[in-house]
Amino acid sequence: MDTHELCLSNTYIDHVACYLKRLTYNIHDRSTGSEGNREAAALVAGLFRSRAWRTQTQDFPALDWQDNGTTLTATDGTVFDVSASPYSAGCEALGNLTAVSTFEELETSDLSKKLVLLHGEIVQEPLMPKNFPFYSVEEHQKIIARLEKSGAVGVICAMPHDEEASTSAAPAPLIEDGDFDIPSVVMTEEEGQRLLSFNGKRVILISRSERKPSTASNVIARINEDAPKRIVLTAHIDAKKDIPGALDNGTGIATLLLLSELLADYSGDFCIELVALNGEDRYAVPGQVAYMAANSDMFGSFKNVALNINIDGVGYVEGETAFSFFGLPEDMKQLAVAELLNKPGSCQGIEWPQGDHSMFVQAGCPAIAVTSNWLLENMATQSLTHSADDTIERVDPLKVVACAQSLKGFIEALS
Repeated sequence: MDTHELCLSNTYIDHVACYLKRLTYNIHDRSTGSEGNREAAALVAGLFRSRAWRTQTQDFPALDWQDNGTTLTATDGTVFDVSASPYSAGCEALGNLTAVSTFEELETSDLSKKLVLLHGEIVQEPLMPKNFPFYSVEEHQKIIARLEKSGAVGVICAMPHDEEASTSAAPAPLIEDGDFDIPSVVMTEEEGQRLLSFNGKRVILISRSERKPSTASNVIARINEDAPKRIVLTAHIDAKKDIPGALDNGTGIATLLLLSELLADYSGDFCIELVALNGEDRYAVPGQVAYMAANSDMFGSFKNVALNINIDGVGYVEGETAFSFFGLPEDMKQLAVAELLNKPGSCQGIEWPQGDHSMFVQAGCPAIAVTSNWLLENMATQSLTHSADDTIERVDPLKVVACAQSLKGFIEALS
């Protein structure tokens, strides 16, 4: 690397560090619909525009949410440790406790005006949100529908401990769904065992959680718009509520921002579209739904998309950057191998569906998903993302820069 290249690399490393600091420290909360989320979208839109990309913000309604504390108390004064399920409505509910451990019990129990304790078999895995557009589980939909028709005044979920998580980790919620209107709370399996002794007795649930109607935006930037085919590069700008989200997905947004610099003079065969999608960590992915709807109106779905490149979780301090291929034509795959895999610190990743590339793959578009191979190898067990530990100290900015530069070379080679 000559002196000029070294200076450029150091400059880009500084840019990555700056982007991540602004997204993860200066902005406290990037959850879709929050004030911080709108601030992050405005930051990205402003930087795209400053580099002469034609930029638009694609607004859609969103629900902000605040957890202001929850209590569960038996009439004899016994207090239980509970927290509100994410995006749950608040309540002040008094009712007889009814314990349910199987779907058969859920179907046959009289739950009208009751507080329902879900425990055991029925809470072994989180429920998919009722309106999630890309994937549905029939058994989950049946549970949700039965609860909604039951007349229950509240749902208490006693969740098993994740053996792979730290002993101090809070239980994962059974229900994370702003479209589910029965107030719900979560407790540990151990607290659930304590609560079971009050089955049939009166308990009081007070949840001060608050839903706030709000708005959010995707940010879309294009260059070379007259080209007949598009290369769409995506990264989600949102994070879980009150989580720093450096790897998930501050580094993806930082990569898009670097590419807006690196490709500012691009004039090849494709329209280049940079999309900061808003809602990947959201229960019903509203930004992705809005983006698909706009594409159906403007472009006839994704018919003119030659390739999607989705960036999510790049730059972890351990391991290589993984490039996973989905349906690439042979000539494109050969270029991807040459420009992406045959670079130091890169490897071919396994195919993984949990990302924004899935909507392109399902539409029949070729796609490349980019992440840290450590995250792929530990997908089932890692507890870093979606946690307070997902900070910039977990990121190697040089890997983010290398990823952006490799993607630039690949895109230019495609032309």
